[in-house]
Amino acid sequence: MAEETALVEKQVFKGLYKPLDVQQLESKVLEVEKNVPQLRHGKRMFGRQNSQHTSQLMSLTMLCDSPFRRMKQCLAQIERKTGALREAYFDMKKKAYKVTQWEKAGDEYSMIKAEEGRVGMASSQDSIEHAMREINMFQSAYEDIREQYDIPEDWDEADFEESEAENHIRMAFRYCIQRLMETNRIDRGTTEYLEQWGIHPMAADKLTRGYLEEVDKILAEDKAPDINHMHNFLDKMVDMFKDSHKDMMKRIGIKQILRAEATMLTHDHPEENLYLESSFGGGVSTKLLEEQEEE
Repeated sequence: MAEETALVEKQVFKGLYKPLDVQQLESKVLEVEKNVPQLRHGKRMFGRQNSQHTSQLMSLTMLCDSPFRRMKQCLAQIERKTGALREAYFDMKKKAYKVTQWEKAGDEYSMIKAEEGRVGMASSQDSIEHAMREINMFQSAYEDIREQYDIPEDWDEADFEESEAENHIRMAFRYCIQRLMETNRIDRGTTEYLEQWGIHPMAADKLTRGYLEEVDKILAEDKAPDINHMHNFLDKMVDMFKDSHKDMMKRIGIKQILRAEATMLTHDHPEENLYLESSFGGGVSTKLLEEQEEE
């Protein structure tokens, strides 16, 4: 590095080395932008971190097996994107203010900073557009899921909790399938998971092996079962073990999972002995939300 620096110094001294002229550099940059417009187009098209296929078919599928949990993921993504949108918006406002001040100053350096600021604003605009597109996507996905499973708009914490047992049973047997395919045995973590939901690990092992044998027979006939085949098996396991967690509740000494005074409700749940008037805050939180929506 020292030798290269010394060589450049000698060339400068002899007049052989000339730094690139700023105007020349500017013309080259503008020429690139003019001749390669697809760069700008591509940046706008590939702006999001994940494709819509990836965001909706992978992140909303692999992390849960409940429509409520998928809706929760949509809301989490919306909140994250809204934060990014807010950050980009205020970043643009700051840049716009600085550009105005630099333009008022009018000196050469300030005008250069103003130009730099305008370029930054254009970049911020792209970020805002990408965030808005992602928010719209997850909002639509949220509504699709809610409508597909007939979930009311005013669903509450009790509705979500009522779906949790089914979600965990499906996930536990999905893990059984995965472990038996990987190692031909159900690992300790999965057996503990099954026990937590009142399912005997050896019963789960036998049922899952029976399902895998059924799939093997189909494959031996040069046929391929679709994903619904596996989902039907998981649904059967829910029907078989949907009340098994109650045995664990009795073993632990818990009389009930949901308690009105600790649950956010938007409507009564007589089947669970949960009523809005005795819920967390006595329905005050819900009323406040309704008043805010009216405003």
